[in-house]
Formats: sequence, C-alpha cells, structure tokens
Amino acid sequence: MEKGGALSYAGAVAVPLGAGVLLHLWTGWATRSPLGLPNALVDGVGLVVAALAVVALNGLFRAGGSILALVVLLAGLGAVWVEARDSRVRGATAECVVVGKVRVTDHPTFGEGAPEPKRLYHHTLDCPGGYPEEFSWERQLGEPGKPVRIAYDPARRMDPVPAEENIARGAPFVPAALLLLAAALTAASLRHELTGRGKRIW
Repeated sequence: MEKGGALSYAGAVAVPLGAGVLLHLWTGWATRSPLGLPNALVDGVGLVVAALAVVALNGLFRAGGSILALVVLLAGLGAVWVEARDSRVRGATAECVVVGKVRVTDHPTFGEGAPEPKRLYHHTLDCPGGYPEEFSWERQLGEPGKPVRIAYDPARRMDPVPAEENIARGAPFVPAALLLLAAALTAASLRHELTGRGKRIW
C-alpha cells in the first residue's frame, strides 16, 4: 500500500472517531462547567466541530468522502451531542414545599399520527434559595403543604425535574455505531477508488 493510501485510510477512521470524541468531551465539559456557558456558545462550538469533520472527510480525504458517509457522519455527531447531554444529571436537589392549589391544564393534539394529549400539573413551590418557584410536570407531585424533592441545574441550563427522575439516559452505543459505520463507508469508498475501480461512491 502506498503511503498516501495508508494516510487516507487512517484519516477515514480518525476523522469520524476523533470528531466524535472531541464533540463529546466539549459538550460534556461545557454543560457541566461552573462558568455557566450559554447554550448558544456550547451548540455553536459543536456545530464548528461537525463542520470541520465534514470538510476533512470530504476534502482532505476526498477520495473516500462519499455522500452516504457524510450523512452517516452527521447523524453520528448528532447522536454524540444528544448522548453527551442525556448522560448529564442535574447537580443539585432542593427540598421544596407545594404552595397553594395545584393547577391543571390539558393540551390536546390533532391529526393522524399526532402525539398523545398531555395533561400538566402546575405547582407553585417554596424552595430554599427561591428556585424553582414554579414547576410543571405530567403528574401531581404532592398536595399543598407537602414536601417535594426537585433536582435542578445551579447554572439553570437544564430544566428542573423531580429528584427521582434525575437519571442519566445516555446511550453511547448508538453514536459509536454510527461513527464506526461512517468510517467503514469511507474506507470502502477509498478502497474502491484507490484500486482504480471507478469514481467515488455516492
């Protein structure tokens, strides 16, 4: 195998996996950072990482930069972003008291294939430090005067949830599988072209 071909194969693997690792590290750190980075900045840097990965796969290793590989790469990076956020839990809990009557609102949906109608229970809370003051959930958490435990993000980048729902829900195998598939598709396209069998696979 020529040196250029070996480098192309290395890039086919390194670009998707490296971008995925970098995006996961950034999103995980930024959403946990005590600096309280705004969501626009966190998401903006993530988009830059994804754009650079696309440019690298389609430019530096253009021979294997098939459209299908790029689509799978973007799907994989999107899954990385979701997994990094879903693997995070709120860092603080508060013992609050329900104040006044719990208000109920119904939210119907219309049309075939629409989601199920939703009923929300709106609680007014008295929490240490004053946050959260109001909390809506799909079930009633307690009667007036009763204590409830609420998990929240001190930097307020994530919505509060009942403490028992404060669970990491990340699924790392999904983004990992997509990024590995992107690498495999790129490598297959490279093999097809470097052996002189035709133009790049679309």
